[in-house]
Amino acid sequence: MSEKTKEFGNFISFILLSEPHWDCRQFVKNLKNEWDVDLSNADKDDNNVVEKYGDGFISVAFIQAPIPNREAEYCAKSNYLWSEAEDVTKTHKAHIIVAVTGNNDNIIEKAKLTTKIADACLKQKYAVAVYTGEAVYEPRFYHLFTQWLREDILPIPDWIWFGIYKHDGKQGIYTDGLRKFGKKEIEVYADASYDDIRDFMLEVVNYVIADDVTLKDGQTIGLTEDQKLPITLSKGIALDGDTLKIAYRKG
Repeated sequence: MSEKTKEFGNFISFILLSEPHWDCRQFVKNLKNEWDVDLSNADKDDNNVVEKYGDGFISVAFIQAPIPNREAEYCAKSNYLWSEAEDVTKTHKAHIIVAVTGNNDNIIEKAKLTTKIADACLKQKYAVAVYTGEAVYEPRFYHLFTQWLREDILPIPDWIWFGIYKHDGKQGIYTDGLRKFGKKEIEVYADASYDDIRDFMLEVVNYVIADDVTLKDGQTIGLTEDQKLPITLSKGIALDGDTLKIAYRKG
């Protein structure tokens, strides 16, 4: 079984390391200094930090081996925003597993906490990438959007990967990560640029997560009073299983 999970309410990320070295004390210090999250009293040893969190746990584990089965390398290929993603990912020799688990309460808070912990792990000397969901992120990209939390803005680009595809000669973007929030993944393809579609989807996804909205087949959605875009549920184009399609049009 893959180390990854898409189980609703559980958040897992992996920090890839170019060398098998991990400074647990420095991590705890960085997390406290950067995000005021105190794990100084957690159960820990040289390789693991575990703290009770609600009815679940915060777990940070150092693994002195690469991600198995070249999973990370495969997913890195799809990062169209980072041309060196695959080459950098191939260099990793170890990784840190960051997990925040428990029941389905406080989903957003668990996602925020996972992101803060991952961001603190990126301060490790040999950290080269973040692997989460089906995407591998460049550290500075991930760190940039984590800073949105300081302004009480959800770091959607860290939580949801916006993959690209083409269908019927049109540009398309799909989400990966909404399932962790208990939502259906979304696909949009349209006669519009990737940037326009991505900007639209970013607003929709933020609305869905922040307001805990469940989009349904047959509904409409719009970002203005006059905009009413149909929503349909059907077999995924770029993704397995059923996805929500929004009939986006610019303007």
